[in-house]
Amino acid sequence: MKFKFLDRLISANLGGQASVLTDVTFSRSEDYLESPFHEPLKVPSSIILEAMAASGGRLIEVVSDHKVVGLMVKVDEASFMGSVSAGDTMVVHSELLGMQDRNGVKVGLARTRSQALVADKAVAEARIAFLCLPLKK
Repeated sequence: MKFKFLDRLISANLGGQASVLTDVTFSRSEDYLESPFHEPLKVPSSIILEAMAASGGRLIEVVSDHKVVGLMVKVDEASFMGSVSAGDTMVVHSELLGMQDRNGVKVGLARTRSQALVADKAVAEARIAFLCLPLKK
């Protein structure tokens, strides 16, 4: 089983309200697509949420100049408005709502808001809290 929640970082905006744009294409060969608990070839909402968390975590890394790693600790809220199928490319826009320590000096918290889109149609949104841990160099 392989889980890949981000394929690439498309862009990053570090001025004003920091944000990133990422994407992931869900391969038809993923094991979770063969589950008896959802429609065949439909990406489970938990995997969509993980992709939004990975995008938020990537934003935290970029904003801190790779001095901090963000670990998801809480989903403040999430909503799912559409479905994602195998073969779809999902674009995730994540923006930083707040972060305690961008310099990686001490442990802190951060919050992000993410929106996932397929073919320019919103399929999910989430507000996620992260524990930010300084990286040792």
